[in-house]
Amino acid sequence: MPISPVTPIAAFRTRLQSRLQQLQLLGRLAREAGWRHLGSLALLSGLGSLLEIAGLGLGVSLLLGAGDGSRLQLPVVLPLRQGLALLVGLMLLRGLALALVAVGQERLRSGFTDQLREQLLAQVLHAPSRQLEQLGRGDLLGLLMADISRSVLALSQAVRALQALLALGLYGAGVLAVGRQAALPLLLALAATAAAALLQRSGSWQLGRLQSRLNGAIQRTVGDGLHGLKAVRAAAAEAWLLQRFACDSQLFRRVLRQTVRRQALFSVWRDALVVLVVGLWLIAGGGALTAAATATTLLLAYRAGNALSAVISAQRLCLGALPGYGELCRRRQLLQPGPALTPPAAEGQGHTVPDAGTTWQALHWSISSPPAAGLQPRELTLHTGGLMVVTGPSGSGKTTLLDRLCGLLDEEGSHWQLQPANGGEPLQLNGAAGARQLRQLLAYAPQQAVLFEASLRHNLLLDQDQPTAVLSTWLERLGLAGLGQRPGGLDAPLPLALDHYSGGEIHRLGLLRAWLRDRPIEVLDEPTAFLDAAAAARVRAILLERCRQRLVLVSSHDPELIALADQRVQLD
Repeated sequence: MPISPVTPIAAFRTRLQSRLQQLQLLGRLAREAGWRHLGSLALLSGLGSLLEIAGLGLGVSLLLGAGDGSRLQLPVVLPLRQGLALLVGLMLLRGLALALVAVGQERLRSGFTDQLREQLLAQVLHAPSRQLEQLGRGDLLGLLMADISRSVLALSQAVRALQALLALGLYGAGVLAVGRQAALPLLLALAATAAAALLQRSGSWQLGRLQSRLNGAIQRTVGDGLHGLKAVRAAAAEAWLLQRFACDSQLFRRVLRQTVRRQALFSVWRDALVVLVVGLWLIAGGGALTAAATATTLLLAYRAGNALSAVISAQRLCLGALPGYGELCRRRQLLQPGPALTPPAAEGQGHTVPDAGTTWQALHWSISSPPAAGLQPRELTLHTGGLMVVTGPSGSGKTTLLDRLCGLLDEEGSHWQLQPANGGEPLQLNGAAGARQLRQLLAYAPQQAVLFEASLRHNLLLDQDQPTAVLSTWLERLGLAGLGQRPGGLDAPLPLALDHYSGGEIHRLGLLRAWLRDRPIEVLDEPTAFLDAAAAARVRAILLERCRQRLVLVSSHDPELIALADQRVQLD
């Protein structure tokens, strides 16, 4: 079937719609930055613009101000020595002022960058599980490290474009005020620069969108390499990872080279056309000009072309960086909570969660809208003083069940009811808000424990504070006393490019992290996995102690632990 040709009107309409979308996105970015930020940035940019053109304005005044047709006559003519001394002093003050302006601009950009990164990280930490399933680690790293920086760059370049446009207007007005006869070649230079921009288009928007996608690809490769370094080396797959990184980097650099090449070609066209049109003007009507006047005309015409070129370049940099903000908006939209699966009035029920030290008699969990058919079971009830064990073959859904009960998966359709031991009114929790409240009362030790690049003390306590004696006692109980005796003890940072602990040690540290939280509800996934007989016996003994005063749920394949259960849930 033949493809209908695109008419000029349709192409123009498409370009117009694209421009409107870009302006809307830029307006959204400006609103997010706030008028105070924009006002401060514009003020500093305007001040920088005035300082930048101050030297040029002085030069124009000195060169053209003494002419007979000039409108501007200098009141005082200084001797050369005094004039140079005054000029050096003014340049030093101008340089200092420019440095202060640059520092202020960087402070504004850094503050806005930190604000966007903190907001995105907070969204990731509190996002519903269903939204997080749509995001990859590399995409998030790309957003945090590259696209947010490009978003701030887009805003600063938009302000810079306005600043350069203002500077161009002031420059043109100054030239007209000094001598109208010098204005025609400068106008020709501006027209030549505009023609160069039409001859060499940048494609900034399309290249910027491609760059955003490649940012995520590179971050995925780096993240996989660092996260799985041990697995890569064990499989002798270093060449595979390096080749993957080289391919991603090559594509990324190709986009950057294309951007630089188009900008360089634009500069070539601008310089050639400016010299051509101004040269033709000089040949046609500038025969009476002196050599000094001809050189000055060419210099000022070239400066006029550069002034308009600064506007065009800033606009192109803005368009090239703006897709980074578009990607940020799209990802943040994915992290927004979906439609509630429970009535809004039931979300948290308006209750305030009591102190974590409150004793609870029972916890009942149920799910009203399971995302997949065949979910089993759809409800559980834990009781203080007893141990509930979930059993079943690998892949039967034990970890999924524990994640749902803890509010880490499909929390929008989950409901929790906590019965106080004193017989008071039950606490009803529902949905994502209820899950956040529940997690303040709950300690969960996943099967795959994670260590952070912090000290052993911080890995165990996170945001808590415990005496060293308490930590040492716990480490000894779990057979880990030797970890606290390593160089640096509990406070030496852990470099984790390679695992410095065995699987059993990491697993016990994950259990200890949960136990040190000392919450009334404890959920442990395969607590005796990866452990030898002696270590597993230690863990079973601690579990029996803790379930006397707490609500404890575990999953396990361990026959000895299953035999200790007061309640057993068998998954098929």
